[in-house]
Amino acid sequence: MATTLKDIAKKLGVSTTAVSKALNDHDDIGDELKLEVRRVARELNYSPNSIARKLVSRKSRTLGVFMLSRQNKSEVDHMGYTFLHGIINEANLYNYDIVLFTTNSDFLEEKSYLDLCRERQVEGVIFTGLHLGDPHIEELKNSEIPVTVIDTELEGANNLFVTSDNHFGMKKGLEYLYRLGHRQIALISGHKGAAVTKERFNSYQEFMQEKGIFEKDLVFNADYTQNGGFEAGEEIAVLENPPTAILSMSDLMAIGAMEALESHGFIIPEDISIVGYDNIDITTFTRPPLTSIDQDGYDMGRSSVQITLNKLGEEVNFFEDAEKIGDNKIVIKPKLVIRDSCKRLK
Repeated sequence: MATTLKDIAKKLGVSTTAVSKALNDHDDIGDELKLEVRRVARELNYSPNSIARKLVSRKSRTLGVFMLSRQNKSEVDHMGYTFLHGIINEANLYNYDIVLFTTNSDFLEEKSYLDLCRERQVEGVIFTGLHLGDPHIEELKNSEIPVTVIDTELEGANNLFVTSDNHFGMKKGLEYLYRLGHRQIALISGHKGAAVTKERFNSYQEFMQEKGIFEKDLVFNADYTQNGGFEAGEEIAVLENPPTAILSMSDLMAIGAMEALESHGFIIPEDISIVGYDNIDITTFTRPPLTSIDQDGYDMGRSSVQITLNKLGEEVNFFEDAEKIGDNKIVIKPKLVIRDSCKRLK
């Protein structure tokens, strides 16, 4: 049976009128009660009548989401869907609807992002996979509605930014491999058009140079796809003096590299250790299970909604794991998830 306003009111010991006003952000309800009502609504999986809410507020209560995949269209963008999962769940909590645009949408060839937002009357928009070389970047910088971008920072009055700490995440992976005794650590890098690639490469280069072990010939460029990782793995496999470990900027590239190395007779981790980045679901099913840097894409998706709604004047309950920098930026600390793809050198 669906949860009602009465159920929420009963649990909190308040009237249904107070619950309704809290969910509709009325001024005569205190901020503390509003947050408590939303928390309980989330616990009870309350689903409001969104049409009625829109009529009352005279707002669309709709956010646009553009999934501009960093993968080839032929490959599943696992991180993109992890972001989206968090976005949808958090938007539902605050009774906002989502309009989803993807790279497969034909009308993206004919209209700008903001044209589409105006047509759908969205109040704010969230991007995943946006590159700094995108032809509509300047328009987004001057947007009249909040524009939140995951992993790419823009400079504009209505531009918001959500990211994981890429420098910290790479360092965690490198420190782990270094503690295991690895000194020849190859890097499988993503495409150069992504800001995240530059941040992760800078962290790798800084760490390796500090330790006096940086070798530019151990940097292999790919494109965040499994096929790109396979090609990088092929290059590594035929080196006269292959590295003892690999750090990949994505799990998909790591998985591709593992396939290539195994096809050349390498056994992981006996012959070579490997660490991925993203901690997507399939890393638990690889053989061996892949050690990975978890940037918590689900919480990044949630944070992108929170910072957007905060810009729109909503009362938002930011969660503790997110570092809020001013009103326009949220940074989440990655974690290293250790599995079975690395070994200690003797």
